[in-house]
Parts: sequence; C-alpha cells; structure tokens
Amino acid sequence: RTIMLTTLKSRAISALAFTKTTPTLVSLQSKLSIPQTIANHRHHIPCQHCSRSFSTTKTQLFSSSDADSSSNSVYPPPPSTFSYSTNEWHQRCKLAVSYRIACMESWDEVIFNHITTKVQDSEKEKDGPHFLINNFGMGFDEVTASSLVKVTLSGEQVFPPSSAAKVPKGRVFGAGYVLHSAIHATRHDVDSIWHCHSLDATALSQTTFGVLPLSQEAAFALGKGISYHPFEGTANDASEQPRIISNLGPTNKILMLEDHGPLVACTSIEEAYATMYFLTRACTYQMKALSAVGGDLDKIHMPKEQIVDQMLNRIDKLGDVPGQDQEDVQQSVDDEDEEKYDIEKLMFDYAKRSAERKYGAHDIYR
Repeated sequence: RTIMLTTLKSRAISALAFTKTTPTLVSLQSKLSIPQTIANHRHHIPCQHCSRSFSTTKTQLFSSSDADSSSNSVYPPPPSTFSYSTNEWHQRCKLAVSYRIACMESWDEVIFNHITTKVQDSEKEKDGPHFLINNFGMGFDEVTASSLVKVTLSGEQVFPPSSAAKVPKGRVFGAGYVLHSAIHATRHDVDSIWHCHSLDATALSQTTFGVLPLSQEAAFALGKGISYHPFEGTANDASEQPRIISNLGPTNKILMLEDHGPLVACTSIEEAYATMYFLTRACTYQMKALSAVGGDLDKIHMPKEQIVDQMLNRIDKLGDVPGQDQEDVQQSVDDEDEEKYDIEKLMFDYAKRSAERKYGAHDIYR
C-alpha cells in the first residue's frame, strides 16, 4: 500500500521532455525506492513509459473530434460586422459555450481561470499560431463568442485586417497567458486547454499523494496521463514556462499544478471538457471519501494493481457499439474503421444543450 501510494505521485517525465533540473526516472526511482516493475506500470507513470498510450491508440474510449468540428448542432451565423472567417466564428461559439458549461459545473473562480483554443490554421500566419482566450474581467457566465480575444503566443491581440466595425482592445490576464501560451507553443497536438480552480481538484492538488485510482472516473483521468508541477507562486512569470512544459511532458494531458489547481491540455474542446469532468469528479469522490474516514488512508478501499490494470484496459472498450459480431469487429479493426461511440463528443453535446437552455443561445453566440 505504501509503495502504491508513493508511486502514484511519480513525476517521471519522458526523456524528450527533461531539462537539466528535472530528475531522471532512474534517480527518481532511487529516491523513492520504487521497484522497476511498479515504476513502469502505466498508471503510475502514464503514457511515456508504458507499452501503449491511451491518448493515441485508435481503439481508445474517446474518439476526439477535430478542432473545427461544430459539434452536433449548427451555430448561428456571425454578426454582419464580424470580419473573421466562418471557421473561426464556429470556434468562438464552441469556446464561448465551453465557458458557460464550466460555470454551470462551478469550475470557475470569479473573473479568473481560462479556457483557450488554438485558432484553426493560424500556424500559417506570420505571427502564428494564435489562440482565443476570455477577456479578463468577464465572468464565465458572461463570455460570448465575440467577446473572446485572439492573441499571439507573445500575448499581443490580433485584430482583423479590415472591419466594418472596430474590434475593441481586450484585456489578457498575465497568469493565463503564461500557462496557456507555453503549452500552445510547444505541444502541437494540443488544441484546447482548460485551467479551472474547481474546489475539490484544487484542494487535492495540495496533498502529497495526488489523484488515486479509487473510481472509474479516476481511471478515465489517469488513462489520459497525469503529471504534477511544483508550486512556484502565481503563474505569471514567463521564466516558469520551461518547467511547466517539462513537467507536463510530450504526451500527458493532465497537469496538476500543486497548491494551485488542475489543467487539461487536449486535442479538442470535446476531449478537454470530458477530461476535466472526469478529473474533477474523481477528485470530489476522493476528497469525500477521505473526509468520511478522517483522512486515514488505511480505511480507503485501494484497488489492487490488477484491478487498476483492468480498469484502464476497459477504457478502450467502453465506446464499443453493442451487438457487433466479434468477427466483424476484428475485421473493422484490421480495416481501421471500427464503429465506436464518440463519448467525448456526446458528453460535450449534452453539456452544450444544457448551457443553451440555461443561458439562451442568443446570449452565448453573439
């Protein structure tokens, strides 16, 4: 039990992501006395050191949508004065409703926290890539498609080349810029980043044991690959960016900022929402369980390693369509055309409909 709890908090990062100040896996194992067989277990050191990556396998549970997908329902046309591309308008609508969804989940903290998405094809621009971020000073429940600010990796606002109506200058919060620009600049697989101060996940980030595999939701989160970043104060100093990137690593999609809160960096808004949902739900379960037993970990049901293995393996199959003949399924796998439910998209579409009912589509998509 002691070994398992210790190894769950391993910060081992792929050699591709190491800096001179980052401990190697060997030195980390030596320091923590982690047996080699446990250290290489995929939920202790997710993604980089395991035999298969749950974030890239084609039979993964979550079949992520493309960044420019309009998700299930058509967004209204942009205002006549809007001079950006139609694709960007759709991205703005999807990001705006994401803020409303996060507010409904109580993941927001007044005017702080950020959800960003990389503007499609902006890497082709001279000063690209660009990303969309909330206008600092607006609450999550106030964000609209047109209020989002488009910025460069250096934090400068990008204005349209020509406009019938002048686009107002927005406000970019330093801490949000430092975190999000660092990841958008270096993780080219990432299209959407969510950093929120949800209560239980932030509280859990203050513990030494981190996220434990106590629930199905925790397994979903751990399957995305989880890293930890030591607290350095408010994240508004650009000198911290290399360490943020190093600790996140080249493939992990969750970064627990210690004493600060959770961050997810995913290939789409849909995947980012689902990942944040399962992570925050897992943290809530864990915090409530710990509270119920007075913080005594010996009174917590800790799944055995083989059960954790099974939980992670079953993630791949959860999106399978029932009733398929096994021979047909194998043929589909061979043809790389296996039919699966896109659970992340279905989750986001439901949350999107809920937000539209609560706030009104006319208020979000303007």
